[in-house]
Amino acid sequence: MKLVPASIEEQINRVDRQRSLYIGIATGLVAAWSLIRLIWVLYLGLTFGWFFGAMAFQVVLWAVVGAVAGIASIGFLTRYSKGS
Repeated sequence: MKLVPASIEEQINRVDRQRSLYIGIATGLVAAWSLIRLIWVLYLGLTFGWFFGAMAFQVVLWAVVGAVAGIASIGFLTRYSKGS
């Protein structure tokens, strides 16, 4: 199952192998931070009540950032693991 579309995978394959490792690690950290933020927002919502305008925006924002960073991380780390 491929998570990264073919057109984006072509662009990722143009990146140097060592640089793809750095980008993959960095985007993986962003994805992990987004997950922590999502858990934190859900905790605050359950503890203090839901303020739908602000809470919905934060949940959607961090979910989108985390999903994009996760897919990018998978793409770049897969490129690194394949080799030249």
